[in-house]
Amino acid sequence: MNALITWGLTIWLPVLMCGLNINEAKFKKNLAVGVTFPRQAREDPAVLGLLKGFKREQIVLCLALMAAGIACAALTWRSFGFAPFFLWIDLMILAQFVSYARWNGKLKKLKKERGWTVPNLRAASVTMAAAPARRVNGVWFAAAAVIAAVPAALDRGLWMMYFLDGAIALGCWAGAKYLYRNRAETVDENDAVTAALTRVRRRAWDRVWLLCAWTMAAVSIGIWLSTVLSPAAGGGAILFTVVLALGVCAVAVALEFRVRRVQEKLTAGSGEGFYVDEDDKWLWGQIYYDPNDSRTIINARTGVNSTVNLARPGGKAFMVFALILLLGLPVMGLCFDAMFGAPQPLRIEDGTLLAESWGRDYALPLEDIGSAELIDALPKGMVRVMGTGADQLLKGRFRTTWGDATLCLDPRSGPWLKVEMADGTLYILGGGEASQTQSVYAALRGPG
Repeated sequence: MNALITWGLTIWLPVLMCGLNINEAKFKKNLAVGVTFPRQAREDPAVLGLLKGFKREQIVLCLALMAAGIACAALTWRSFGFAPFFLWIDLMILAQFVSYARWNGKLKKLKKERGWTVPNLRAASVTMAAAPARRVNGVWFAAAAVIAAVPAALDRGLWMMYFLDGAIALGCWAGAKYLYRNRAETVDENDAVTAALTRVRRRAWDRVWLLCAWTMAAVSIGIWLSTVLSPAAGGGAILFTVVLALGVCAVAVALEFRVRRVQEKLTAGSGEGFYVDEDDKWLWGQIYYDPNDSRTIINARTGVNSTVNLARPGGKAFMVFALILLLGLPVMGLCFDAMFGAPQPLRIEDGTLLAESWGRDYALPLEDIGSAELIDALPKGMVRVMGTGADQLLKGRFRTTWGDATLCLDPRSGPWLKVEMADGTLYILGGGEASQTQSVYAALRGPG
């Protein structure tokens, strides 16, 4: 199930990246694939030919990445593997970056050959204050944070999760307020267009973050309703979260494309006379580097997003962290696969029942065991309170129809041991071959 959910939520990402990149080939703010062109270039056969080649490569790349993802999913459908999944994520990011950089370089070369490069007059042209746009009141973010945290008072078992949702909702307010730089979206000398572009971007930025904040509130309420009002339907919380996540992504993507369409429409007549050309500040059309710019966080050139200035210490630190994370993902995947691998077979040693998994052992003294039962089916609607919920490993505290229980088992195949301690603590254990679990159960029962 985890493999199905994870791949189902991510396998479409190449399609999204393909759509965004193909959209980059449409002229907006005088830009196409990160290169600034004058108006006459929009009809130039050589430019149009390169843009057509770029779009064609994006489609081929998308199909190849989808095929690779489907192949990985088919190989890991029974027990989700982090290593192949993270390797696929790396491949998708790097392939997109290299493809974009390659075609950006071709377009820049053509631009230079045609003599279309203009002096960088940015310092004199884009420091004007944009027309103010009404920002979303922080009260709406605070309300989302409070609603996300409220279930903690009603469901103490998952209080940490609810508070985390509330903290993320509040963090969305900080994101909306501090991760946007109030620089005017100047394209040319038309102040009305500058003001309109700036307002559109700021409003969209606030709406994305507000949407994320209220999503966290909805997730908290959904989990509470699924686990407290109907414990047997705990799987409903997962389904609700997945559907909500997909809905949020759909709205955010729609908003991104809407802003790009507005940018395209508002700047359709630009590119004649004076216009802003900052291509020299964008490495490969994707990474901003300007030692003369004091800002660490800056607006991306099109759409809603923000990025960092690699020339600033904060930008360098962020980029180093991103590279370490990107290159370390496959290694991290191998570690996760070891951590979340199937538990070791049950065994009895020195008067103790041992259930072992990577990094955690459960040792139950035989003298403290009240009863043991061999079961062929796990309780329905189990809800994880704290621990691991992988396809091949359920470990930690879970809420079940039998009551709260500590699990350490491979859910793919039984039988399993249901062990109740003398103090009422419940354990459900199992791992390895069925014969091994049955042998342990026979030893617990004793002669006869």
